[in-house]
Amino acid sequence: MNIKVDRKQCSEALETVSSVVSSRPTLPILGNALVDARKKEIVLTATDLEVGIVLHLEAQVKGEGRLTVPARKLLDVVREMPGDSVEIDTDSANRMTIKAGSVEIKLLGLPPDEFPQLPEVKKDAEVSIAGPLISTMIRRTIYAVSADETRYVLNGAYLIWEKGEIKMITTDGRRLAYMHAPLAGAAGKGGAIVPTKALQELVNLIGQKEDSVSIVLGEGYAKFTLGGSTLTTRLIDGNFPDYEQVIPKAQDKKAVVDTDALQSAVKRASLIASDRASSVRLDLKKGMLTLSAASHELGEAREDVPVKYDGEALSVAYNARYLMDVLKHADSKEIVLELSTALAPGVVKPVGDDGYVCVVMPIRL
Repeated sequence: MNIKVDRKQCSEALETVSSVVSSRPTLPILGNALVDARKKEIVLTATDLEVGIVLHLEAQVKGEGRLTVPARKLLDVVREMPGDSVEIDTDSANRMTIKAGSVEIKLLGLPPDEFPQLPEVKKDAEVSIAGPLISTMIRRTIYAVSADETRYVLNGAYLIWEKGEIKMITTDGRRLAYMHAPLAGAAGKGGAIVPTKALQELVNLIGQKEDSVSIVLGEGYAKFTLGGSTLTTRLIDGNFPDYEQVIPKAQDKKAVVDTDALQSAVKRASLIASDRASSVRLDLKKGMLTLSAASHELGEAREDVPVKYDGEALSVAYNARYLMDVLKHADSKEIVLELSTALAPGVVKPVGDDGYVCVVMPIRL
């Protein structure tokens, strides 16, 4: 292999690829990235056997070849090289030489034949969606994914499309985030539970790009294609909970409140809330929402926030972090709090945005 490549573009591509690599790989080869020089490009591949990524990068290729080298170390080397471009050579002893100006660094690699092949995804269902939209859907729901590995079906987002609409739902059993959006010209249907890591990598892959993302599902795997880049992931096998049964249909108490004001008040109350439960109490009455928190070790906090509300008084408590997560992703100047009783789930919706709903379970007062 003998190539010359733009240093900044190579560094950015390696940063994306390296994020897939495990910090403690089960096999040495899984800590490496496969660098494949072909004609007028290099192809970078990395995988942890669950998620795999392939990036294509333009390069001046004087000699084709393949080699795997430690992904994060190659990123560090390329990032710290001087100048606008780097030259990369390999030899028969599985060594890679990276040169720029008077700087020359050699990395020891492993044979490319040992690198695992990414699975072929046989198409059972396919859809195309705007990159910024799928990125927004992930950002506004991923915080509610469960980290409890014993409830593995909740360790990802349920992605489903049908009847010209795409939906993404996440829950950890104590809260639920749901977003849906129309799909122009979409036909057919598909659904899968996509692991958290794959969702995070997809957001990184999309970045600020406006391109569409092709999603293909088949036989336990999903493939996301964006331009010349591909992300492949193993899907979570199981049945996602019936989310429609979780979202309350009729809440008789609805209050409209400024999102930033409520978020700031919850954050201040959380400073005093008990670390164990992080419980913040909400006392709702006509025109006013009072937030309070107390801790035997720290003291008490109390704050009034004006609201548009003209119903009966109600007191309810929620985990402060859950509320802040919802409010941070509302993307709206005002939100609607829909409540019924102190023990019933609360619903948070952005004003003017019917495509986003969050459900939060209360804490017993």
